[in-house]
Amino acid sequence: MEKDFLLYLIYITLIDIRTRSYENNDTVSFGLCNLLHNVPLTLISEKTGEQAYRNFLEKIEDMKLESWLNSRKTEFYERFPEYKNQL
Repeated sequence: MEKDFLLYLIYITLIDIRTRSYENNDTVSFGLCNLLHNVPLTLISEKTGEQAYRNFLEKIEDMKLESWLNSRKTEFYERFPEYKNQL
């Protein structure tokens, strides 16, 4: 229950940030929140993160954010080298 509640909090926080970004014409923050806000709820409803990740990759492609994702992967692997080449 605690994990699901924390995922819900992340979801609703991203919605709040997205709303404020829209109001302030902050297109970068709006886009990032729009990209990620559904991921926490998908993680709650799925047994694994695989479907959530597939949905995320589809959005990345639709939004043409492959370069952004590659930069985030590089950062992730630097912080967690044990996962290198698993994503």
